Amino acid sequence: MFLSCKPTVTVVCDDYEILLSTKENGVIGVEVDGVIYYEDNAGALPSEKNYAKVRLPQNVLDKAKLYTVVFKKSLERVAYWSKLGETERESFKFKPCKRRGDINIYHLADIHSEYELALSAGKYFGSKLDLLILNGDYSELDTEEDYLKIRRFTGELSGGKIPVILTRGNHDTRGTVAEKYTDHLTSDGKKTYYTFKVGGISGLVLDCGEDKPDESIEYGGTNDFYGFRRRESEFLKSLKRGKFKPLFAVGHSCPAYTTRNRGSQFDIEGELYSEWNEELKRLGIKFYLMGHLHRTDILKKNDERSLRPHEYPIIVGSACIQQSGDFCGAAITVSQNILTVRFTNYKKEVKGIHKIDLTSCEILE
Repeated sequence: MFLSCKPTVTVVCDDYEILLSTKENGVIGVEVDGVIYYEDNAGALPSEKNYAKVRLPQNVLDKAKLYTVVFKKSLERVAYWSKLGETERESFKFKPCKRRGDINIYHLADIHSEYELALSAGKYFGSKLDLLILNGDYSELDTEEDYLKIRRFTGELSGGKIPVILTRGNHDTRGTVAEKYTDHLTSDGKKTYYTFKVGGISGLVLDCGEDKPDESIEYGGTNDFYGFRRRESEFLKSLKRGKFKPLFAVGHSCPAYTTRNRGSQFDIEGELYSEWNEELKRLGIKFYLMGHLHRTDILKKNDERSLRPHEYPIIVGSACIQQSGDFCGAAITVSQNILTVRFTNYKKEVKGIHKIDLTSCEILE
């Protein structure tokens, strides 16, 4: 066995990006229907590392429903006559997200290294799970091993068998190797915000970055999230409503509800986040899925608890055990016009049920 953990098939735009980890350095590829796809490095195949992100078209894998990880150990990488080991292979069946009927989604965030509890919570739907959303704050990132722990967790939970939407949380921006996030985990190039399509669902992945001003002494001058968010704002403005109809947006934090405490150090970017909300209104999202606040809750449109007006309900879909005493996620079923949200814990107990009308965006119960 050359893999150090199971793959994770993540969703980016119209593609899949498969996260892979091997026990030794070498050339890593993914074969689908006789074609081998590699990590894109302008033709030079990476061989001196033990991880890869391999991107390929969704429709190719959705049709094949099977992919094979192909590996050749690096024996000697030199300017001339490099040497690789024998080809090793391991195959995985894949279940595309359904295009018709009810779609079951499980959402987890704020794991904070509690991987065993998160694994238990995330198995609520069992084999009936269609799409997994892992919404940031896995761990601070101080070593390369921290990235492997994340990939091991995402691979174990998904089994490499179903599509996964993977986002970055504010704690994932912290640590000695935090700037290597886009080398190890899902992104659109160097961007951790992008559109996605999977099954019959379109949506947006957003990234608010850190939760306090860049000048905070906590960061020591290592952040430029002001510039990052302004580039993200231009991205939102560039999206054409007629060509793109997102059902929802997902982000670790929500621009309308970054904190419960008005005027605190966490109440940042008021003008910019109001601009984001206007763009989300223009695009017509039906709900926003977030974590960050370490609790489970549903906010109606323009809820009085929100910091800024918003035309979409907000699902706060994670309760972190350090603060809540329990570990909960959100089991979500998308039907034709109704969204059913069940907050469930690591014992698979249902802690609350809510329904949202996807036509009016009103909370029904």
